Order: sequence, then structure tokens, then C-alpha cells
Amino acid sequence: MKYCLDTSVYTQANRQYYAFDLAPGFWNSLKSHATDEILISPTAVLTELEKGNDELAKWAKDNRDILFSEPDVKIVESFRQIADFINLRYESEHWVRLFLDGADPWVIAHAKAHDLIVVTMEGSKGSEELNLKTKRFQGKVKIPNVCGHFGIKCISTFELIRALKIVLR
Repeated sequence: MKYCLDTSVYTQANRQYYAFDLAPGFWNSLKSHATDEILISPTAVLTELEKGNDELAKWAKDNRDILFSEPDVKIVESFRQIADFINLRYESEHWVRLFLDGADPWVIAHAKAHDLIVVTMEGSKGSEELNLKTKRFQGKVKIPNVCGHFGIKCISTFELIRALKIVLR
């Protein structure tokens, strides 16, 4: 199996439970599995991480060549399909723009184009609210829900750690 990591995997790990000084094995494993082409993130994730201007941003920049990938033709086509779906099926222009302007659709596009599993800490909406008049989904666009619409498997960081047998020390 191969995996595509969302921004939340990095940011939540760094800020909440796997800080660099507490769990260096987590960060070393990410680099190792990326070198082995087991996991990747789109460069759009790097762009989001760089906004932090912190230790995580520096780590991401230092590991840019092994962790982050530019979109290829298949990914760009997948992005277009995802953007079309979001524009047609979601009601709120605000949430649509917010989603499409970030890294999230690129994570899903990478996974769709290259049969990867998406890894995110973003929770799904149990059920999406449908406006019965417009037949469009209401509210925020969430990665797991969009993955579900495209048949893409989506897991959490914790499931990734178990699947890859990552040791945190």
C-alpha cells in the first residue's frame, strides 16, 4: 500500500502528540517511508506547512525532495474531476472556494490518480446534509467525504502508524 498525507497529519502530530523532541521516530519514519516511495504529499501541502514559519516548516523544506511531489498529468486531470464534482455537488460558494484553494483537493487528486490511500486527521461528516431543493450538499467540504464519493480509502495518522509499524522513539 502507498499513502498520500494531508497537511493535518504533519501539523497535528507536531502540535499535539508527536512533537520532534517527543517522538523523533515518527518523523524519521516519515522520511524513510517517503524515500522508499511508500508515502508522499503534494507540494500544495508543503506550501501550507511553510506558512507556519516554525520548526515543522523548516523540517518540511529540508525534506522537500523526498516528501513532496509536483502534480503530473494524471493528477491534474483528477484535480479537474474533483473540482467539477465539488462545484456541482456542494452548495456554499464559500466552502467550495476554501476547499479548492487549499491542499485538500490535491491530496485527493494524488490518491485518485495513483491509487493511494489518503491519510488525514480531518473527521468526516457522518452524513452530508442535502438541500432537497437544489440536490446539493450543504456546509463544509471534508476530505473523507470527498474520498468516499470517489471510492478512495481514507485513514487517520494512527491507522498509518499501525499499518507501517512506525516506532515513535
